[in-house]
Amino acid sequence: MQYAKILEKFDLPEDEQDAAIRQVIQKTSPNAEKNGFKISPESVSYLGEELPESLADKVRDIHEEGLPLSLFEKFWENLQLNPSSSSVRELYEFLSYKELPLTEDGCFLAYKGLDSDFWSISGNKETKVISGEVNSSGNIFNGVGEKIEVRRWDVDDNRDNHCSFGLHVGSLDYARGFSQGTVVVVKINPKDVVSVPNDCNCQKCRVSAYEVVSIFEQEITAPVVDADNNPIEDESNANRSEFIDRVERYLETKHEKGFDKVSIRSIRNSFSPEYPDLNRVLDALETLGYFWTETDEGVMVNLGEQW
Repeated sequence: MQYAKILEKFDLPEDEQDAAIRQVIQKTSPNAEKNGFKISPESVSYLGEELPESLADKVRDIHEEGLPLSLFEKFWENLQLNPSSSSVRELYEFLSYKELPLTEDGCFLAYKGLDSDFWSISGNKETKVISGEVNSSGNIFNGVGEKIEVRRWDVDDNRDNHCSFGLHVGSLDYARGFSQGTVVVVKINPKDVVSVPNDCNCQKCRVSAYEVVSIFEQEITAPVVDADNNPIEDESNANRSEFIDRVERYLETKHEKGFDKVSIRSIRNSFSPEYPDLNRVLDALETLGYFWTETDEGVMVNLGEQW
């Protein structure tokens, strides 16, 4: 990703390129100090407080992806609203099992195993359900879009009680093992975390509320996602993808018209009046798998010889 960002800076006037490239390198350096964060390979602190390793890794990921650190600040603000210090400490252990994505509104994603009709596997008729559909056995319906909430004191806060009352979410491994037909992705505000039982390698978490956001399709590995569970990317990376797509469409159009070669100059001219830098075009061609050769007519791209 850093390589792509540097290539884009060659489109700037020559007297601006060096400063712009230095800024990219500094921005993605593992060492940084800004907006209250101090980031290094050894530790990460925020507003003078050293973060546990699970959260430090999340901050490093966000920083290295070139994303704004404000995405973590929202999570931190929500975490401060959790009334239990033990719940907060236990959440760190849960998040460290596998890095679970944060959301742009300061929550995090986890998974939940259900039966094939989206009902919870276990039910408790003694639990006071504030929000959500409950059947006569105390099972809760977990359809996409459902916002489930129970009274916080109806969630067991003793982590030594391994199978107990409360809403349960977990890692993908845990949810798959618990599922009887369906796995869903759920969004949890860190303020609603109550306990992390110390069995199952801290893969499950008891909470007082969550929202069902989607049916599980594939594991989400991005550090931060938007409201649709799509990875939030650095804008410059998105610009690179858009540029590559545009080059690909141009080459496909030329091939459909019977051309077996086109010049790199013609590719650059197709972006008029922008005229992208040669290195940026070569990066796109390499990504797409095209060969090019030096000829008397200039550098030519062979349309029929992809990797």
